[in-house]
Amino acid sequence: MRSKALWEPLAVALLVASACSPRVNTIGGNVDAGVPATTATLSGQVCTAVPDPTAFPVKLVVLVDQSGSNCIIDPPGSQGSPGFCEMYSVSPPGVTQPARVRAVNKLIDFATASPNISMALVPYETNVRGVWPPFSGATRFARPDNSLRARVNTLQAELGKASDLQGALEFAHGLIASDVAALEQINPEELALTRYVVVLITDGPPEPRCSRNDSLPSYADDDTPRGVWPDSQPGFCNTIDPMDPDAITGFIAGSDRNQDGQLINVVDQLIALKAAHHIGDVRFSSVLLSNLQSISTCGPICDDVLGQKLRWPGPVAPPSNAAFAYIEARAILNELSTHGGGSFAEFADTAGLAAFGNAGLTGIDFDSLAALNVEKTFILQPMSVVAWHGAWELDQDSDGLPDAEEASRGTNGAETDSDGDGFDDRFEVERSAMGFDPSVRDARGCDPQAPLTLGCVARDSDGDGLSQFAEAFLGTRATMVDTDRDGLPDGLEVRFQLDPLTRIDPAADSDGDGTTDFDEVLRGTDPHFSDALLGGVTVSRTPRTQPNGSTCYDLRVTGLPMAAVPGGTGTVGVPAGVNLFKLWFAEAPDLVPEAAGRWRAACAFSRRDATVEPSVLVPANLDVTLFESHFQDLSRFGAVGWNAYCANQAALMP
Repeated sequence: MRSKALWEPLAVALLVASACSPRVNTIGGNVDAGVPATTATLSGQVCTAVPDPTAFPVKLVVLVDQSGSNCIIDPPGSQGSPGFCEMYSVSPPGVTQPARVRAVNKLIDFATASPNISMALVPYETNVRGVWPPFSGATRFARPDNSLRARVNTLQAELGKASDLQGALEFAHGLIASDVAALEQINPEELALTRYVVVLITDGPPEPRCSRNDSLPSYADDDTPRGVWPDSQPGFCNTIDPMDPDAITGFIAGSDRNQDGQLINVVDQLIALKAAHHIGDVRFSSVLLSNLQSISTCGPICDDVLGQKLRWPGPVAPPSNAAFAYIEARAILNELSTHGGGSFAEFADTAGLAAFGNAGLTGIDFDSLAALNVEKTFILQPMSVVAWHGAWELDQDSDGLPDAEEASRGTNGAETDSDGDGFDDRFEVERSAMGFDPSVRDARGCDPQAPLTLGCVARDSDGDGLSQFAEAFLGTRATMVDTDRDGLPDGLEVRFQLDPLTRIDPAADSDGDGTTDFDEVLRGTDPHFSDALLGGVTVSRTPRTQPNGSTCYDLRVTGLPMAAVPGGTGTVGVPAGVNLFKLWFAEAPDLVPEAAGRWRAACAFSRRDATVEPSVLVPANLDVTLFESHFQDLSRFGAVGWNAYCANQAALMP
């Protein structure tokens, strides 16, 4: 973080936003008084990375209903021969596996051929049982393999009693939330590229449904499927022994369970993870297996399998148990899929089930968010001047405090961080009310002699303009350039006293000069002071899509302010008139606004010494050429000597 003389990378910025078409924006202006108005130009090219489809994970959670009714509705079962399942179900000719097993196996085939898909299998009945992959450390999802296929192929022999959908949905929410928490610690930028897809396969409504109030004047039924459903199993709902092996874990007798509102609330919480954690996408879809043919063949004995249903109340006789159950299931599954932004599908007979099993989970979007990379942010940063109280001022160490201000305060105008504590001089000046002083090491920062920070070194590992100590104090991420993903590096937001943890309000205009705070930060002016006295810099770039899928931008920046920088500054013996400029470039997948982006930067010297006659200009036309190779990873710009990568090194020669 601490380096000598004029080239420390902090943030006076210009953003040029969209790269879908040629753009021209204007900022800044000439800062020299009484000198010919000569400005610099930067021309060149920068290209996005070639898209990598494997960088866009799809994580699939498959919830599979394993209640006993699947024995009849999704045959064949395998609980003994000749057993109940074999006696009363009707299987498609030649079929030896249930449709849900065939469907998940087809899904495994699809995922195996797609290297960016990982899976989690969640079988549930009275409780969730036999999850794959088994939890181990941070593992929640895994690439499909033979162990998953073996687990799926055992499903038909593991039927339980109930169909506790609420517990299954809560498990899926917890599984995804824990995976998100692990990624936020390991690789938070991956979340914006990730799609989570939850698919529920069930043969009917949840069972049991329980109401804590058994004295309502009316309840939901097939005719009015919205509202509170009565106890489907009064004995279980009100008197279940928690020690019973068939008890639902966490269920308290006499309370609500599997009511529509509870189920919808869990799906809403699942979808809310997207916005809360900047996830690319979260979806929920459902599939209903309905099989009137098997139920009709089974006859009255299947009434017990489906659970006794009563219309409440009703002027007409209730329908059959099977019809009642499917009306109930369609209503809630449709609602859950709508809240989950997914789809609902029903397969209503054995032929449909067979086709479903053979075709896989058709109609559900498993596509990744893979897209071409395009420009997200383009920032021009004049490093030798700073916008200060509405005017450009000389700032040779690029710490955000003009040289004149540093002289008046007694700080070091050749050091971004005069006291070496990891907080640059402007940072400390603007937080003096919080006890910061740019001339005194702060205990919240780096002090190599202090016991708690013995031997410390302040570093800017992500190159956003903040040391690890500043990031820790602010609560920003030391490994992310743009913590709130609003297109502004953390260092820029901090310089202009904005919140790097909260996306900037695009409509706010603190100084009332007609330019929003957002645009002022992006163009290098201070949102708290009118920029009416500043002139203009024109920036244009034109995109060209390449055969390899990357996008190259032809850049041209004209009218760059050339400050009258004195010669011999600092310890490097820089000639008079040398100015430094930095360009930030962030790329992100098109249509993935939550992506933090891949950040790089380039820098260039330009020299105009007007103290001699004739003026020294390097290059002679002050038009500096930048190549793709000049754009380096931002981490290099947080290290000492980063200016060695800058274009036009000839400007440093005497």
